[in-house]
Amino acid sequence: MKTNLTYFGHSCFKLDDGEISIVFDPYKDGSVPNLSLPQLQANFVFISHEHFDHNAREKIEIVPCNKKVTVETISIPHDNVGGKKRGENTAHIVYLNELKIIHLGDIGCIPNQDIIEKLRGADVMLAPINGFYTLGAKEIYRLAKMVKPKLLIPMHYYRQAEKSGYPDDNQIGVFLKLFPSTHIIPTNSIGIEDYLSSSEQIIAFQ
Repeated sequence: MKTNLTYFGHSCFKLDDGEISIVFDPYKDGSVPNLSLPQLQANFVFISHEHFDHNAREKIEIVPCNKKVTVETISIPHDNVGGKKRGENTAHIVYLNELKIIHLGDIGCIPNQDIIEKLRGADVMLAPINGFYTLGAKEIYRLAKMVKPKLLIPMHYYRQAEKSGYPDDNQIGVFLKLFPSTHIIPTNSIGIEDYLSSSEQIIAFQ
């Protein structure tokens, strides 16, 4: 059974294995420059925090599902001052098809060692690199070296191809210099298992 991951820009992804589907951080119309989220169907929707570019539950038609999904949530501040500036943020760890998939939401600081230990062993880590509203590419590089996910995918960055997202001083360019072996994916969807191997992989959606 293949686990498909589809990127809808910003921090919004859909996981779908044909039996269970999950949407992370759907965004409201007009909340992200040059992005419009289509109406989606899913069994579950997970929201990292209550900002308009992450909490558009109304964009997701919830389809009942008899199957259960195992998910762990971890609170990590949206800023580097304990949440005083932008509040709390929830990272989601989803266990699906023997995969450990982490969506970090708008993580704004390097977490403590106890949280690092919980993140380790990830098959996939979806990580923001905006650098103003979230950690930047350099901080995610540090975090990835500690967590060591098998597959690292950046999110929440300005995409030049469609001129979408918030300005971020070319954080994707910084990311690609830090991770020169990154695979650039020309489509918006992958089969996760196709990118898991004995060595660490980094991909970015064009």
